[in-house]
Amino acid sequence: MSRTGQLSVTRRTTGCHTDWVKRERAAELVQHVLRNLDAGCGEWPLSLVTQLYVFGSFARGALTPHDVDLVVEHNNQDDRWLSHFVTSLSYGRDPYAVIRRELTTGKRGCQFVFETNQLEEFNALLIWERGDSLNTAMDRLAAIQPNENAGRAPRDAMLPEFEGLDDWLPRPDRQVLSRAVNEGAITLERITLQDGAQVDSEEAVMHARRRWTSSSPLYRAAMAMLAYWESQGIDPCHCHLHGTDIRDHDTPYFAGFGLRYFRSIPHCLTEFHGVEWVEVVHPTRTKLLDALRIRPLNLSLLEHADWS
Repeated sequence: MSRTGQLSVTRRTTGCHTDWVKRERAAELVQHVLRNLDAGCGEWPLSLVTQLYVFGSFARGALTPHDVDLVVEHNNQDDRWLSHFVTSLSYGRDPYAVIRRELTTGKRGCQFVFETNQLEEFNALLIWERGDSLNTAMDRLAAIQPNENAGRAPRDAMLPEFEGLDDWLPRPDRQVLSRAVNEGAITLERITLQDGAQVDSEEAVMHARRRWTSSSPLYRAAMAMLAYWESQGIDPCHCHLHGTDIRDHDTPYFAGFGLRYFRSIPHCLTEFHGVEWVEVVHPTRTKLLDALRIRPLNLSLLEHADWS
């Protein structure tokens, strides 16, 4: 056992979408985030962060957590942040991406929740708050001991549309969608995009080729998305594809990949009069391109929905 309470685990699961992250690797990810936070907390955007919590399977001591769940509390009244937030939503971008990028610097395996009011429900554990030293944060992390009896967190907030996608849909995002469906703000449909279908719009195809290489899972998802729109009688150039308009600026049809722009969904469906948002939850090179088709049902409810 090391100072951080890491326990090397070599067991792998079979029949799942991915191998589970080992606890040792998960602990290293949290340490990486803490070091970045400590080094950058004096400069924007990490200067906004006030507290960092860990929750989920890792916090309960599971030996093989699927990933690391972190809650980031930050100052959302900062003038620069407010301007950035509004601009990001206006262009269909995830405003929290800038904080996430600085915390992880490219490493994968962390799921972030920003500004939640469900800390008690999550049983979240504080590991850093503004004014703490790096050693203090590392000590809090080390105090989370492995527990052989702790399995993965239960898969709650499940809808039939989430079956088989729950590994890629973090619990907070499932809760957001479930709540919006139950309140009557949106309708939710599971669809599978057709792979390899012909796309007639040369302009849309060139747009995708400029953005991604042909071997990229995002390119595969983009081409399937273009084909889907054409199959629905929609001109793809009248659409917004993963954060960017293909051609027109008035784009009532939206698509996103891997939940990157998930927080922008209600804004795009209300402020920008969106007809639908199709989210390809986990783009891959070979597996089925399963997606969630989200449509506004009650604009007033959606405008005031808690999407945090």
